[in-house]
Amino acid sequence: MVCGIILSGGLSRRFQSPNEPWVDKALYVIDGKPMIVKIYESLKAIVDSAIIAVNNEDRAKRYREVVPEAKYVIDNEPFKGPLAGIYSGIRACNDDYVVVIPNDMPFITPNAIELMVKELSSFDAVTYILPNGHISNALMALRRDVAIPILNKLAELGRSKSFDLLRGAPKVLFMNPLTHGVDAKSLVNINTRDDVTNEPRLGEVVVRNDVSIVRDFRIDDITDLRVSKLIGSLWYTIATGDYIPEFRLYAESGVQMLVAHVLLDSRNENVRALGRRILDALDVEKA
Repeated sequence: MVCGIILSGGLSRRFQSPNEPWVDKALYVIDGKPMIVKIYESLKAIVDSAIIAVNNEDRAKRYREVVPEAKYVIDNEPFKGPLAGIYSGIRACNDDYVVVIPNDMPFITPNAIELMVKELSSFDAVTYILPNGHISNALMALRRDVAIPILNKLAELGRSKSFDLLRGAPKVLFMNPLTHGVDAKSLVNINTRDDVTNEPRLGEVVVRNDVSIVRDFRIDDITDLRVSKLIGSLWYTIATGDYIPEFRLYAESGVQMLVAHVLLDSRNENVRALGRRILDALDVEKA
């Protein structure tokens, strides 16, 4: 059984036009349908139940007018940003597997979603990595029994990035869409209105195949913080301040975007600056 969560609590600042009233990106019409409706329809083709996570009741009221059959939850307080919606949504799910999709991915297809879900038989978390190394923020499939204790630990540590779920899970698969016949445009976040019609900028190819990250630790090693077993993960980096093992794992695997996030956790400003430069090189404005 699979539960789907659509995250729709952001402010969509980059989507706005100067001197115009604020536009709710999720309700922006593409091909005759609001974005959130297009995503919901693709999601419902695969999942057994669907939840829309919002940051307030007013927004839920607006969305109920276009997606009345969905279940709605309000972002949970321990987190900010996408993790708030993921946490609230996953706690409202009763299924073994969970698919998370941001509300600005209107071209996502049922096939792209189903391919992620199928891999959860072998991995704890699954997402896509574009050939240029870009990982879409907050798009992922998760094993619920693994994700909940990880989220609880992230809340305890005051973490707020959705990529921490990938850095903190024992077994993660990064799927290259081109090797699975998935159109890269279906995985693009619509940040600005130009993104609706523009083709995605794939840039230099740095990832040619799927990338699997398999670490030999269990969930109770995370909750009890058995540091010696957590080498090469977010937990080891945070606990020891030694980012090198996790950095090396992603660098050697070609997951440059996570390399950048590891560097951003360094206690050295020069190292953090390098992380920002990597994100700039990957053309990442927000991650």
